[in-house]
Amino acid sequence: MAIIVSHGSPQTIWVPVKESTSIYVGGLVCTGINAIDEGVIVLPDSTGVSDVSAHNVILGVVIGTNRKEPLFNTTELAEYITAPVAADPHDGASIDYVGVEGPWSKGEGVPMVKVALITSSTVLKANLWATDAGTPLVVMTATAADTNGTAVTTNAGDFTNVANLGTIYARSGANAGCYRQRTDADTGASSATWDWAMPKDIAAGDTFVSVPVRCFGWSTVTFDHTTASWIDCDDEAVLNGASTYAINVVRLDLREAGKEFVEFMFQPQHFSAFITSAATA
Repeated sequence: MAIIVSHGSPQTIWVPVKESTSIYVGGLVCTGINAIDEGVIVLPDSTGVSDVSAHNVILGVVIGTNRKEPLFNTTELAEYITAPVAADPHDGASIDYVGVEGPWSKGEGVPMVKVALITSSTVLKANLWATDAGTPLVVMTATAADTNGTAVTTNAGDFTNVANLGTIYARSGANAGCYRQRTDADTGASSATWDWAMPKDIAAGDTFVSVPVRCFGWSTVTFDHTTASWIDCDDEAVLNGASTYAINVVRLDLREAGKEFVEFMFQPQHFSAFITSAATA
């Protein structure tokens, strides 16, 4: 129910959480370069092409917290920790913390998270949901036949497709199991076309699902705005990358309803920033 490291994390570290901030286990965290904070924050929405306007440097995926009594958010389907105000550790913290390792003092009352560090070579696995955590993709049912196997008209899907940035998957019918890159610019989110013909005719009643992620290679995605722990398929991909994160898709798996996922690597630009763009205070 969260982003996990499939393979390639260089190591794990403990880091403080920014004051008055909630961090979610399984979510991506970063260190902001334009607003330097003494602690990590949830990876925010991208600003500019591939986040070039904000330069948030992705640190890794949260795999635990130091809170003695864990908290679980039933809406976000994730364990979390909320940092109190910065003055809280003085004269005894209001929350009990345990388990921190490394150079940090184990007696300090500072909220921290354990982070699996990632690089542009790290392969991550993320759920593909729509609008809310745990909400499966809309099942799209063909309303008419297509004898060429290159198009389908259905009920509305989750997003407005951008040509060659989305994928459609045949879940039932004679073409079940086929993935195709969508070539349509579908303003109504209810029709799809592709180049490579499917083996059989499309029949009325065949079912499909579609996501704003390519089958492999470069793609642009939007993570959940609150937790950064899954990819939101209500947000369409963007050809020039504006307000999206740039990834390289390794594997797209849409076979099981409610458990659709993508394995991917971030593109390298998300791990560097020009220090001249940083705030100094």
